[in-house]
Amino acid sequence: MTDIKFYGTRGAFALSNEKYTEFGGATTCLMFNLNNTHIMVDCGSGVDNALDDLADIDELHLFISHNHIDHISGMVELMPFFKDKKLHIYSKTFNGISIREALNGITDHSLWPVSSDSYNNIEFHEIGDTFYLNDIEIANMDSNHPGGCSLFRFKYQDDDIVTAFDFCHLDGYADKLLDFAKGCKTLIYDGNMSEKELADKSDWGHSTPEAGAEIAAILKVEKVYITHYGVYDDETLSHWEDVLNDRYPFLTFARSGAHRSQLLKMVDVGTLLMIEKDLDKLLTKTVEAAMDITGADGGTLYQNENDALEFKVVINKSKGLKQVRKDMPLDMPAVEFNAKNVCAAAAREKKLINIEDCYKSKEYDFSGVLKYDELNNYKTKSVLVVPLVDDNNELIGVLQLINALDNSGHIVPFSRQIEGVVAAMANQAAMSIVNTSYAEKINDLLYGFVKVMSVGIDERTPYNANHTKNMIRFANKFFDYELKNSGIYSVDYIKRREILMSIWLHDVGKILTPLDIMNKNSRLGDLMEKVHTRYERRDLLLRLSWANNDITKEEYDYLQTDLKNEFELVNTINSAGFLTDELKSSLDDLAKKTYKELDGSYQRVINDEEYYQLCIVKGTLTKEERAVMENHVVMTNKLLAQLNFPKNYSNIPIYASNHHEFINGTGYPNHLSGDDLPWPCRLITICDIFEALIAKDRPYKKPMPVEKALSILKEMVDIGKLDGNIVAEFEKAEPWTAQE
Repeated sequence: MTDIKFYGTRGAFALSNEKYTEFGGATTCLMFNLNNTHIMVDCGSGVDNALDDLADIDELHLFISHNHIDHISGMVELMPFFKDKKLHIYSKTFNGISIREALNGITDHSLWPVSSDSYNNIEFHEIGDTFYLNDIEIANMDSNHPGGCSLFRFKYQDDDIVTAFDFCHLDGYADKLLDFAKGCKTLIYDGNMSEKELADKSDWGHSTPEAGAEIAAILKVEKVYITHYGVYDDETLSHWEDVLNDRYPFLTFARSGAHRSQLLKMVDVGTLLMIEKDLDKLLTKTVEAAMDITGADGGTLYQNENDALEFKVVINKSKGLKQVRKDMPLDMPAVEFNAKNVCAAAAREKKLINIEDCYKSKEYDFSGVLKYDELNNYKTKSVLVVPLVDDNNELIGVLQLINALDNSGHIVPFSRQIEGVVAAMANQAAMSIVNTSYAEKINDLLYGFVKVMSVGIDERTPYNANHTKNMIRFANKFFDYELKNSGIYSVDYIKRREILMSIWLHDVGKILTPLDIMNKNSRLGDLMEKVHTRYERRDLLLRLSWANNDITKEEYDYLQTDLKNEFELVNTINSAGFLTDELKSSLDDLAKKTYKELDGSYQRVINDEEYYQLCIVKGTLTKEERAVMENHVVMTNKLLAQLNFPKNYSNIPIYASNHHEFINGTGYPNHLSGDDLPWPCRLITICDIFEALIAKDRPYKKPMPVEKALSILKEMVDIGKLDGNIVAEFEKAEPWTAQE
């Protein structure tokens, strides 16, 4: 994550009382570095705090959100300070006044002794909606601030920062910002007013910290900084921040000064590591946070596995490299503990090692580093290696940082002062990694048990063995698509696992469903054997009557043909997908027919029970059997309700037991509808229906073409049964193409 330096955090006007020491009293100004490009946003009085950092910078790119005095007053100090260097100023023209004209206004001799036209090092740029600067994509959005204002978005590789100064979330602008900032990692937001103050000043064009926190939560940003405060002292802002942090741990109220303090960075890092539950993301964020704190160009994290250091994460900013083993196997061998490698030494001795120049080091073997440099046209110089050790002094892994950079991008040694900060951060990371690893192992065990249990249930019947596995494939492909395209149903891995586990368990109630119903692949089911035996007996009776000369050959042939036709009719109806009126009429005629037994009695060709079964209009189950079958969802809920699921899985009973409900209330067993059915329930229902339609392993039906199955889903949307938005996203995801 790029280090953002806040030099001024106030809106409207500067404050100088001692009550404004912690959060600062200077007006808006901040700076960060992307792709070795120094970017400053706005130039209020806070620019005075930036002068030490600017001393080492030869070229600055300054973005001005608008021409109000609290955002440009610092220009009278910046212009003479930067007079021998290159200064680019980017802005839009508002109300017919460009930034150049605005600067000329505040440096008019009646207001200031030196005109801005005196500085020929300044290059002005009128910006459009989107443009590129050194591979950084920069976009802007018009705010609803009186007089006009630009919201900026800066995107380079994994860094994605949005600044929203002088912005009000009212009148639909929150939705506009959500669309503009979708997918960003860092949001810097106007927290000028309290909710009470906003009610009286809604037309001032400012927002509240609460609104910023809620917008950031919807965007799922990694960090939101609240800034551009009104006249609120340190005590008020600190309390305000504490209250919001309870609900939004990713939120920080920006403090102004030359740099964010290392303590604040540690707080940020600690919060970041605590809330991350995905192990691979946690490892990646550990490296990124350490690079942020130290200003390192590169970082590598090894994890202790099988008495060796296994590569997990490799990042190099200047080479544009970011690899994580989970997503992209790293072609790097594990480091053995007995190696002379500096990481192995740090692991063995559990000590921090700081090397100013690895090319001059004689104590450790840097041959691998030298080889990497040669192959990749890179120059490794300063190296900081920190062991990750838990509270039991067990080695968890090793963090290696490469090439500390100063403000001008030159390689410098890692400072001795930073060692303690990095060591403390490493301890935080080690504990988070241990806790997350344990949690993942427990989750994997639970998930594996649920999966095995589900497979066992499906295997009870040969006609349903792949049903749940196919639904899992469909859901995974759906979620992959949503994640890739930042869809409205994009979820983190924790929510995905909860939904997938619900799918694995959705038919758990079938463990109590009788097999003769689950395996019934025709209308008659096991009764067909009795019918077949009866027809064989009737055939023998006909042969006996002919042999005894009770009937003529012609009568025998006629009765044999009739017998054969009857049996074919029973077979046809027994396996028909749908009982047509014509078949029903033939069945009714058959039910009236009798045959003569040896004792002279007359028996019906098919009895009442067989007739009832054959009268099933669609499918293979009678209404009584279907009620037993449908009861599996009731039993699913009853069984799952006995389990005390942890918080992350608390919705499983709801999701799993409602996969036969429809949003118009016509489903079963509880006829739920609308908001009573969360969207994961609706998705599982769609997966269940779609799988049943295209399944190839059901002996009582042929698989339906995908196009036909999709048309049925859409028909069910039209009559109000299924969620049209989810069906549309389902079709876009093409889950049927997921490999088995």
